Amino acid sequence: MKIENIVNVSDYLDKHGLANPALEVLNPTEESYRALLFQPSGPFLGDAARIGPLDLDFADQQATRLLEMAVKGGHHLVVTPEYYLPIKTLLKCIEGETFPARDALWVLGCESMTPKQLVEFKTQALQTGTCEVFFEEDEAAEKQGTYFDPVAYCFIAKEKQSGNERRVVLFQFKTISSKDEHYFENRLLRTGRKIYQFFGPEKRLSLATIICSDAFGISEDKNILLKLTERATLLHIQLNQKPHNPDYQQYRFETFRRNRRTSNCDIVCLNWAENMIFMEHADGKKHEWGNETGSAWYLPHDRCSTDDAEIESNERKGLYYSKHRRERHVLHFHYAPAVFELTAPKVEHTGLQLLANSTGPTMDARYTWDATSLAWVEQTECADTGLTEIFSGDEKVEAAFAHLKTEESRLRIERAVALACGLNNETENWHAATELASLRIEDDELPQRVTVRLERDEQIRTLRHDRVQSVAALHHILATFDPLPLAIRDLEGGGARIQWSRRSPHTNVVKDGQQPALVSYLGFNPRGDQIKAKSDAAYELLRRENVPERRHRVAVCYFTVDGPVFAPIKQLVNFTDDGRSPTSIAQG
Repeated sequence: MKIENIVNVSDYLDKHGLANPALEVLNPTEESYRALLFQPSGPFLGDAARIGPLDLDFADQQATRLLEMAVKGGHHLVVTPEYYLPIKTLLKCIEGETFPARDALWVLGCESMTPKQLVEFKTQALQTGTCEVFFEEDEAAEKQGTYFDPVAYCFIAKEKQSGNERRVVLFQFKTISSKDEHYFENRLLRTGRKIYQFFGPEKRLSLATIICSDAFGISEDKNILLKLTERATLLHIQLNQKPHNPDYQQYRFETFRRNRRTSNCDIVCLNWAENMIFMEHADGKKHEWGNETGSAWYLPHDRCSTDDAEIESNERKGLYYSKHRRERHVLHFHYAPAVFELTAPKVEHTGLQLLANSTGPTMDARYTWDATSLAWVEQTECADTGLTEIFSGDEKVEAAFAHLKTEESRLRIERAVALACGLNNETENWHAATELASLRIEDDELPQRVTVRLERDEQIRTLRHDRVQSVAALHHILATFDPLPLAIRDLEGGGARIQWSRRSPHTNVVKDGQQPALVSYLGFNPRGDQIKAKSDAAYELLRRENVPERRHRVAVCYFTVDGPVFAPIKQLVNFTDDGRSPTSIAQG
């Protein structure tokens, strides 16, 4: 079914005698808001009766602790993904003490609900005397499908006449069924027709949610997409095996290529964790998805820090940086089950320019479930991002990365690897986070980093493997080749290691007592034009750095059927050896 309209929540509540909620996330002040995003584990069940967590008691336990943490911590925004929150958890919230504060909004993707369950839920909520429940009326009794895919907005609104506070649960239903191999959801889903949009004061900021394949509908209607992404926060909650499928990404592509002034928005995608298990029945066939998560926070060009210290602080806690080719910043969430706690600036604020916060979301903490205490526990150690798997079982790789592994900075490792594999140009700021090739993503949004395995793409997996093996090959050649070229001959005899430092940003090989050098390895029998291009780029980088003692410390090698070969670099043809170390003479 097509999205028929976007409903202004303020207007909708007004018809029911309620005032617009005063939500901090939409208050255009310089103060940041605090958020909790939950990326749950499976398995999940999908059959003719329902879609949701297989173990509802376990999900209820985790979700209850999450929402209790939100109340205690005063978080302004809480989000759970599609088909997750058990109905009984939501019912406990409206009947008990665990409910959003008056400036908070909970956006809770819930397990499927039939029309009967919705009516029963509303009846129980009304019995509390303090809660209102709203949802689209299912006008066609003969409508196809068994259940809805709901997101529940939970917030506080005041009665216009009395000023008394009321708890509100507003359900929104998915409007378009997802793609799956057997059209399972297409047969069973009852669809909605509306997307609800919250506005702050003067309608300056807005927030809305789309549920998984709702992305198809908003991609087709540019007017709807514009309304949802201009000075806005757009949440995209999912239970999605292939979040990087182009059809699910198309709305972002359309948004990112639009005029910057009309696409100032935060887009937050939240999926379930990696490697989900789908159960057709509680004791039936099991499907291992082997999926990536695709959970990420997308930001405009001027609202995210690219400073190393801030990027690395986020990365230590599970939030990883990429630069989109459409001049957007992308922060990818770690792929394992977790609760992510963040502080985020408003999309826009009306205060002084000097108070404008352009750092973007900051990861305050990452919590994982402790089965002993039955609670969410903050993790202080850096989450594994696939490096353990990359380094295991290969002695040469282990040796090459022995020093790099001790680095707390993944950015330094990416830079050392980039130099080791040879740069394609001599741009002096090649190592900036926004320019580093492995941190750049195309419209397919697939990260190509060596240090963070976020995707399941075979080409990128092969590329990552090749880069790691290139570093290992370079390290081995430096340790065994005899004699090394004059420019780096003092690296012979062992002790040379691959490293990157801001003090000498264009070099990647160091040895105690010697000047650092730039040495690249280009693989097996590279083309002649590739050798020339990367040799020229390497030499030009050190020439521009203009440090006399290391200006000519550059070498490029590759492998042939006859063994390793160092390429002649024309700029170093007039080079002599004074018996102690390589020394430059006049260059031709």
